[in-house]
Amino acid sequence: MIKLTKLEKKYINRIANPTTTALEDLIVPMSDLNAKANLAQYTIDTYDLGELNSVKTTVSKHILDFTCLDDNKLLHVTGYIETD
Repeated sequence: MIKLTKLEKKYINRIANPTTTALEDLIVPMSDLNAKANLAQYTIDTYDLGELNSVKTTVSKHILDFTCLDDNKLLHVTGYIETD
């Protein structure tokens, strides 16, 4: 089982300090979603965040960091990956 914690989303625009919105922790029941792109897509589908744009793969294994497109706006989502 995989748990995604401290999920935060913020819209990327031209302002210096974008508003950060916290999302509820998410438990992923399927253990075959080990790739970060699959976890990002599962998060997008769960919270209806639009469509996946890119996944950052250069961060630590325990961090999920991706961007998605929601109504032609870029949305940046970050969180922690905890495995049991």
